[in-house]
Amino acid sequence: MIPWGRARRLLSGLPVDAWTAVLLTLLLVSLGLVTKSTDIEGARVLTHALLQTPSPSVAPAQVVSLPHVWNNRERNWAGQAVYTLELPAEIVASDQAVADLAVLLPRVGVRFRLLLNGHELLADAWRWGPGYADTGTRSHYAPLPVEFLFAPGQVNQLRIELQGQPLRISGLGPVWVGPRDAMQQRHLWLQGWQVNLTWMVAATGFTLGLLALLVWLNTGERLFGLLAAGLLVLTVRLLLSTPMFLPGAFGFWDYLHKLSFTLYCGLTYLFLAELFRFDQQQVKRLVLGMMVIAPLWLGMVVWTDHYELYRVWMGAIVLICIFALGRVMLRVRWRMGVNQRLMAVVSLATLITGVRDFLVVHLGLPGDADIRWMTPGSMVLMFVMGWVLLRRTIDALEETKRLNAELARTVDQREAELHAAVEGLRVAQTQRVLEAERQRLTRDMHDGLGSQLVQTLSLVRSAGSRLDAEAVAGMLNHALDELRLTLDSLEPMEGDLPTVLGMLRRRIEPALQGSGIELDWQVQGVPPVAGMEAQGVMHLFRCLQEVIANVVKHAQARRVAVRTWHEAGQVGLSVTDDGVGLGRLDPESGPPGRGMAHMRLRALEMGAELRLEAAHPGTRVSLLWPVDSAES
Repeated sequence: MIPWGRARRLLSGLPVDAWTAVLLTLLLVSLGLVTKSTDIEGARVLTHALLQTPSPSVAPAQVVSLPHVWNNRERNWAGQAVYTLELPAEIVASDQAVADLAVLLPRVGVRFRLLLNGHELLADAWRWGPGYADTGTRSHYAPLPVEFLFAPGQVNQLRIELQGQPLRISGLGPVWVGPRDAMQQRHLWLQGWQVNLTWMVAATGFTLGLLALLVWLNTGERLFGLLAAGLLVLTVRLLLSTPMFLPGAFGFWDYLHKLSFTLYCGLTYLFLAELFRFDQQQVKRLVLGMMVIAPLWLGMVVWTDHYELYRVWMGAIVLICIFALGRVMLRVRWRMGVNQRLMAVVSLATLITGVRDFLVVHLGLPGDADIRWMTPGSMVLMFVMGWVLLRRTIDALEETKRLNAELARTVDQREAELHAAVEGLRVAQTQRVLEAERQRLTRDMHDGLGSQLVQTLSLVRSAGSRLDAEAVAGMLNHALDELRLTLDSLEPMEGDLPTVLGMLRRRIEPALQGSGIELDWQVQGVPPVAGMEAQGVMHLFRCLQEVIANVVKHAQARRVAVRTWHEAGQVGLSVTDDGVGLGRLDPESGPPGRGMAHMRLRALEMGAELRLEAAHPGTRVSLLWPVDSAES
């Protein structure tokens, strides 16, 4: 014996198409065993009947063999026909047997009623009004009441009256007579295959079609749209193949029944072509042409009631399918993927079920002609189509997951590189800022502190023994003020203008008091202004130093007012004196000299606007900074 572990490893190594081939082979063998021709114990099959039509002159009464399709030569089944069968005398030979008899009609249609010795036993769609009904889609069972049977020695007759429909084949299959239990069990068995299984396949197709439709509506992928359309069309076909009644014209529903089959064949090919990317434009155009012509051709078939037109159309469909399948096999050959091999295996099995039904039902080969294999074959094909599509979707999701992971790794790598580049830029920017600040401090100390120290040193050297200590001390104090001013500019102000001005007040107030000028300090809180970093603070210090120096030297003022305010999206700073004023000078050009030009440049560096205007009396110098309304 082969150990189970080794057998499991051996089986797990088989591809899915091989597994499917094995399972389908077992399924076909099981169907063959289940549906082989068997006799019903204690029952008799009636295989001959007397056929009569309402017009004996046109079609005289004749004995026919069952199964039989009446008026098959003209292919026109409209009208009525009557089959009369005699019950074998041995079946009703004893009272016990008579009390336990039933009749089974596996195939009869389109509408019919059953009579025993003139008494109606069963009627299906016989008295219904206009509408769609086909009793040939299921078997029929009826007990034979004892009171309707003649005494032994007399002939008992079963009369089956049919109402046909144009374009729908009508006739009678073999009739079984025997024990009730055996007949009922056979009837239930046929009901399961002919009706329940059809409903099951229809419900499955409808459910899968709705799921595919929802996926298509959310993704817009053509493949799911084709699958949804094919399964929903198949559902229509199957529903019209069940024993249901639909009001309206029979021809309309029969038209849908025939059209749905054509559309299902075309959509199935388009689905497979899209699934396996068959680049066969010639075949696709042929299939699309078939689907476009089908409504017109079948409409003409129903309009004219000409069955030969329908036979021609079915022959065309078969030829197109063979041509399409041949082109696919020539193109694919043995280079098929696992999903393609799987579909090939299942399609072959489905084809076998159709061939079996044709051989058994129409050519009389051994087998149960009342049971069709095509219905379970269609269900298997449907599930495998869904499985292949599911596997394709899973593969696509896995590929997307892999690509997303690869993309995430690439993004992480690029992000790390970007962080490194940003860090390098930050370091370089910091170095540039430090270098610029170093140069600024060097320049300010050179222009301010350095200049004062050089002047002081020159004074000391030139004075010799006549050195004026007080003058030197004054110059050194001025140098110290320059140093303090530079250091104050390095304090973090964060745009706080009142704090900056408070630091400057300690520098300018002693100079004003020494000149006999009163300082009116009207500085109030205002929103932060941009440009008040170290360099901006120094520019502000220099501007105000220049203004105060001009007031002390030229204005002849007694009072100076320093004021801040905030209005209309601006923060303002003004210095106003009550001196002699601008006189005839142009306020826009300012007083002569380089001081005002330097102030304008410094204001521009701070992002402020410098204004010079008459105050009546005196002069007002203002700096205006724009501020964001959200900050205010």
